[in-house]
Amino acid sequence: MNCMKIIVFSDSHGDVDHMIKAVRLEKPDLCFFLGDGEYDLTRLQRRFPSLPVNAVRGNCDLRSTLPRALSCAAGGLRIFATHGHLYGVKHDPIFRELCRAALEENADVVLFGHTHDPFRDRTMGMELLNPGSIGPSTRPSYGLILKDGDAFKTAIRYLSL
Repeated sequence: MNCMKIIVFSDSHGDVDHMIKAVRLEKPDLCFFLGDGEYDLTRLQRRFPSLPVNAVRGNCDLRSTLPRALSCAAGGLRIFATHGHLYGVKHDPIFRELCRAALEENADVVLFGHTHDPFRDRTMGMELLNPGSIGPSTRPSYGLILKDGDAFKTAIRYLSL
């Protein structure tokens, strides 16, 4: 059986320790980082050099060379990832622009951050996942994509501090 665990982080804003704790806990096969903490991501990659990472830049990642969005295959899923600020996710409760862009990429899973609010839903045949903020917070959160054979599910997890 083809099993894969993907961990999804966003908005670390200077707190790499929460990401390190979550990676140790989950032991993922792959990581997506959705921006606003590119320097934290660099520190995470030094700690876990064998963990493959796909990353996009956020609105706070000044001078970043990371892409603003990416579309890729992972574990047999087509994933569209972006920080979300360029798609108006804070002002559009049904994520019209984001979904339109993801549909153009034939996405199975749409990953976005920026709002700091965890969110998951299924719409237009796609799974939307916002992991919330893994950064300084009383309730840091992250997302998971669990793939088992042809089936997959998403989840939001909270770190206990």
